[in-house]
Amino acid sequence: MYVESYLPGSERRMPTQSPSQPPPLLEALAELNGQASIRVLHVDDEPDFAEVAGVYMEREEDALDVETVTSASDALDRLDQGPRIDCVVSDYDMPGMDGLALLDVVREEFSDLPFILFTGKGSEGIASEAISRGVTDYLRKQSGTDQYAVLANRVTNVVRRHRAEQEVQNSYRAMETAREGIGLLDEHGRFRYVNSAYAEIYGYDRAELVGEHWEILYPDAHVEQVCDEILPSVPETGRWTGESVHRTADGEEIVVDHVLAYTDADAMICLVRDVAETQDRTRDQSQFELFVEAVEEYAIFTLDPDGYITSWNDGAERITGYDGSEIIGEHVSTFYPDNRNEAYPDHLLADALDDGTTTVEGPRVREDGSQFPANVTISAVRDGDDRHRGFLQVVEDRTEAYEAQARLDDAHDKLQTALNLLEDIFYVIDPEGNFELVTDRAVEVTGYSRQELLTMEPAELFAEADGRRIAADIEQALAEGESRIEAELVTSDGRTIPYEFRKRRIVDADGTVLGVAGIGRDITERKRRERQLRQQLEQFEHFGSVLSHDLRTPLETARGRLELFRETGDGDHLDAAETALGRLDELIGDLSSVLREAEIVTDVRSVSLVDAVESVWVGLESEDATLAIQSDGRIQADETALKRLLENLLKNTFDHGGDEVTVTVGALPNGFYVEDDGPGIPESERDRVFEAGYTTSEEGSGFGLASVRQIAVSHGWQIAATTGDDGGARFEVTDVRMAVD
Repeated sequence: MYVESYLPGSERRMPTQSPSQPPPLLEALAELNGQASIRVLHVDDEPDFAEVAGVYMEREEDALDVETVTSASDALDRLDQGPRIDCVVSDYDMPGMDGLALLDVVREEFSDLPFILFTGKGSEGIASEAISRGVTDYLRKQSGTDQYAVLANRVTNVVRRHRAEQEVQNSYRAMETAREGIGLLDEHGRFRYVNSAYAEIYGYDRAELVGEHWEILYPDAHVEQVCDEILPSVPETGRWTGESVHRTADGEEIVVDHVLAYTDADAMICLVRDVAETQDRTRDQSQFELFVEAVEEYAIFTLDPDGYITSWNDGAERITGYDGSEIIGEHVSTFYPDNRNEAYPDHLLADALDDGTTTVEGPRVREDGSQFPANVTISAVRDGDDRHRGFLQVVEDRTEAYEAQARLDDAHDKLQTALNLLEDIFYVIDPEGNFELVTDRAVEVTGYSRQELLTMEPAELFAEADGRRIAADIEQALAEGESRIEAELVTSDGRTIPYEFRKRRIVDADGTVLGVAGIGRDITERKRRERQLRQQLEQFEHFGSVLSHDLRTPLETARGRLELFRETGDGDHLDAAETALGRLDELIGDLSSVLREAEIVTDVRSVSLVDAVESVWVGLESEDATLAIQSDGRIQADETALKRLLENLLKNTFDHGGDEVTVTVGALPNGFYVEDDGPGIPESERDRVFEAGYTTSEEGSGFGLASVRQIAVSHGWQIAATTGDDGGARFEVTDVRMAVD
């Protein structure tokens, strides 16, 4: 019905609501709130009283759920934790913190939480103080149980009023942030309120519209249509929806989607959308949907706020095997394996809702029951009013990526296994000069664990001088692309091993330096061979000197005697020449023997040092001499050559130590020694004793120890003369490869 008729230009009143209209909004909200539970926190230092009060309050109002605590501090802890509290009921007189002090803290933390002061020590002063501090209600404790019914009623009323106020505030906040234009008209048709979107559609400031009649937004030709057709239909149906022509502040006519409805306070609410803008959004949405449909590489689908599927693209069908008609309406948990926690899908949705987006990787299930590895991104979808509308899920099938990674991992494992089988050390050093990878061989050689090596600097594996060279060599490889260096590697137990290290720089496709890769090779044998060749060369040079010097003397003697014989005819000269030639023949024979010693080192194998010594000792005239053997090890040697070396050393001992000499043969860390208790060798003579022809005995040839040195050199060993424990001669043979038993 209408209170007044609508005449252009006259003061018009809005039509009133029909009696059949739905209940007012705030009443409906109150009814809804009345159905919800109300969680009450009762604070009283008398636990028995608090418990009784809670029981009676819950009896009076089914919606009440009362929790009790006995101190203000416990109340604050409960408010900070657990489910939300809807109302606090507190005693006033409590030890520690009283009810008013608790009220102050609650107001700081929860400014609008309903708070009822329920006290047995009441006075106007306390009531006044409580009201000034923001108490919601004040109630004196009485005798009898009726007081609990009053308290329950007070709690219910303040909570429902509080919830209704929150709903109104939320409604206004929603209107302020809405994309749609929203306006409220009073019963005279004047704007009481417009939101920013409403004013923006028409090009006005909000203040310019408030207080103006709705006719300001209509062309004159359309005002009568509104009065005659649109407004009368609102009381009859409860609302009107359609398109109408409006006029902007600059006079432009626009078409808007228009909704009219009544509020619970006899005000009319107007919702408008610019049709052109709506059409643009619809077109953009359609284009987006076409794009999503066309994507086949990814499964893209939407969920409602509860996780039920609402849309499905071709990619989702290809990846999961589900047709859209089969899966739409199902819960997203359909894609999760049965062994997953049932709450896991909902946890992911909750994370996305809290954070906006969440991304996880894990198995998902196809229609045929098979599983595939998936990368899943879940985004919460909100509208322009920041209301949660659902979720968007993008799923990538990672099967090919995982298979490629598995192949890569397998190849990596095979490569790592192959590198660990190398006799050489393989390593990778990062651009900062630190170990990034070392093979098993590095662990075996150095004696350090892999973890220890990865925390060490490469230079720490060498003596100080070599360490500086190693650090510079790494820098060279990083800067120039490659490097090579030889150095003595120091093991964890202090041994040194000669190594050659070769390095090459590692770069990626963009040329960024990733580090260096290197090979470390044990060059102990090479160094041995080099030393052996050097010693043999020195030996040959020495023999050349002997040939040029020692052979010249008897040769010149023979030549001179023959010349004298020609001059004198004296036969004694021929006898002297024959003696000189005999000496020459003897020297040549001795040199030939020494040189041939190298030729007998042909069959190097594991030989027992004890057996070799005892075998030689038995063949010598050593009845009065004593042999002591302090070694039971084995060495790598040519057995015949080794016995020849030992024979010459033992003969030398007998020649210089006497018939009752004691000979000791013992082991060294890298060789063995032969020692006697004879007079020893003067320090000044020790380097010369191995020279061909050197002797201190009238009967000696001077080639015995030269032969010993030749055999040692041919094995790659070193031999040196020194002083024994008892002052006698001691010969040490080193750089000997020890054999495994």
